Amino acid sequence: MPELPEVETIARGLRELIRGKRIRGVGVAWLRTVDERSLPLASLDGQRIVDVGRVGKYVAIVLEDGRTLTIHLRMTGSLLVGPASEPARRHERLRIDFDDGDSMKFDDPRKFGRVRLLQGDAAEVLAIGVDPFDRRLNAEMFAELLAGRRTPIKSWLLDQRRLAGVGNIYACEALFYAGIRPRRPAGRLTAAERIGLLKSLRRVLRRAIKHRGSSLNDYVDAEGKEGGFQKQFVVYGRVGLPCKQCRSPVRRILLAQRSTFYCSDCQR
Repeated sequence: MPELPEVETIARGLRELIRGKRIRGVGVAWLRTVDERSLPLASLDGQRIVDVGRVGKYVAIVLEDGRTLTIHLRMTGSLLVGPASEPARRHERLRIDFDDGDSMKFDDPRKFGRVRLLQGDAAEVLAIGVDPFDRRLNAEMFAELLAGRRTPIKSWLLDQRRLAGVGNIYACEALFYAGIRPRRPAGRLTAAERIGLLKSLRRVLRRAIKHRGSSLNDYVDAEGKEGGFQKQFVVYGRVGLPCKQCRSPVRRILLAQRSTFYCSDCQR
């Protein structure tokens, strides 16, 4: 599932490709792709796209009337822009045609992705937490969010109601660089550990964005290109391989049904 760096990469690519375009029509090939809480997509006709951004793990397309079209790619979704005259893709679930002859196609082989047109602040409507890059997220706010939490810090990082955008890959990587073991109770981190974790998380996310995200299975950006950060992994997916820092074997455990990778010597 695309995490913050992949969604940010996709949003930046789409911004260059569709910002300023006017919508000519919307076609839905798989009805369940549209969230049942969505405003009618037919009302998109005639709307101009004023910006494309990211809200947590959602691509957020901002319209001239102030509404936002949010897209969650889930496991296998991708957004590609090209001529509207091109034949429909095999797994095309939704397409948005523009008045200049281009279209944006939502391709999703496993049909898990969802599209929702909403009114108001997207983060509030979607009930997601603070973004890791939000300027309000300082040491004090981070401490407040973690205070009293007994859940393992790795599981806490994945809770989109608390911190929006972080997924399994970057939680594992950030905890390694912060030297914190994944099972540590979130509320028991020291002040120094909290500060180190927030810095490590932001550093890992920035590096991943620079490398255009991580391509493990299906992820491609708006131009159909793969990311390259998977070549930089220090623990994720490296079970049994030597730690790049101390050479001890990387371990794997399950936390909240998610594979979690760490080094027992480097992370305490």
